[in-house]
Amino acid sequence: MYCGKCGATNADDAAFCTVCGNNLKASSSPPPGPSATNPPEFAFGTIPGGKATFQLSTAFSNAINLMKNPAAFMRQNKETAVPLNTIILGYVAVLAAIPFIATLVGDLWYYAGAYALGVAIATYVLYVAGVFVIGFLIWKLAPSFATKTDQARATLLAAFVYTPVFLVSILTIIPFIGFITVLGLLYGLYILYLGLPIMLGTPADKALSYFVVVIVVAFVVYGVIAAIIGSITAALFLRTFLLQ
Repeated sequence: MYCGKCGATNADDAAFCTVCGNNLKASSSPPPGPSATNPPEFAFGTIPGGKATFQLSTAFSNAINLMKNPAAFMRQNKETAVPLNTIILGYVAVLAAIPFIATLVGDLWYYAGAYALGVAIATYVLYVAGVFVIGFLIWKLAPSFATKTDQARATLLAAFVYTPVFLVSILTIIPFIGFITVLGLLYGLYILYLGLPIMLGTPADKALSYFVVVIVVAFVVYGVIAAIIGSITAALFLRTFLLQ
């Protein structure tokens, strides 16, 4: 039985969804079949040989489809095999350009070009690295929670988790409202909660504990990223404004 709220698969006699707690008797729905309303498959622009290309339209259409209905999109694409380098180069590296541009433009309002560019580049590199690290940790933690997956699939889930963070980061172009980007993080955590059982097949009784552990690890990674960006920012500030 499919949950009409989050799309998770449940036992046929289940009364409530094991993922979101929705009342299945009141809102049960048949399994999705081929139809025009199915979410599009996750795809990249490619060239012969399967190498990723930087096609903005493809990356952003994937991101928008994910944001509209994350459970349905992940369920539709849970069997899609995407190489690790394609995930990073064809999706993450494209979307990470949003915080790069927003940081660059926002800082240029107040600071010298060299300083703003340095901070934007550091932000870009560390965001891409953050997706890779979180995906690696999801992969390595999987056996502890009765989950079988590979690094590419775990990294794809991490990329989905970061997607709303990347999209909402456009607001950092106006520094004094940049704090609103926390909404992107919260939506990303929701995608993670849905994605563990859908994308990785985590058992229902292990999903919550897996989710909590990944959150703790993710916040540690965010703390490290913030510390590194802060150090780079301070160094660039000193070099640009105080040591001239």
